[in-house]
Amino acid sequence: MDENIGQKIRALVREQFTCVLATASENRPHCSLMAYATNSSCDEIYLMTLTESRKYKNMCENPAVSLLIDTRRDRLKSDYAGTMALTVSGRFDKIIDDAEKERIRKELSRKHPGLKDFFLNPKLEPVKIIIESYLLLEGPVRAHYKTISEL
Repeated sequence: MDENIGQKIRALVREQFTCVLATASENRPHCSLMAYATNSSCDEIYLMTLTESRKYKNMCENPAVSLLIDTRRDRLKSDYAGTMALTVSGRFDKIIDDAEKERIRKELSRKHPGLKDFFLNPKLEPVKIIIESYLLLEGPVRAHYKTISEL
């Protein structure tokens, strides 16, 4: 395994703050811009959403999800060659344990202090995505695929 690619993937996941979550139900895709956090090994992504939202209902019906994490905000308009985009493939894992829900709320609040009050909303449900693979694009043509076991 190219250790450098694994390091780049983990750094990108840890350093960025937002992702695009793609869900689907009945062959209809749905995308949502989301604040997120990850665990130390970068094999889980944490989000918060209303249980009445389309994305949550979609994940309950079809747990396969994709996320996009990228560096476009970090780059100048003319510097597309340095942009990195990471496609994350995974599956929704409904959280039952209240202690785990609280741990995820705290982790999201730590990473996003400006959203701390929002995360306390009792109508919001913590979401855990179990990561299966990463596809890292460096610029427009260099692609690196890694399963979670290769990371």
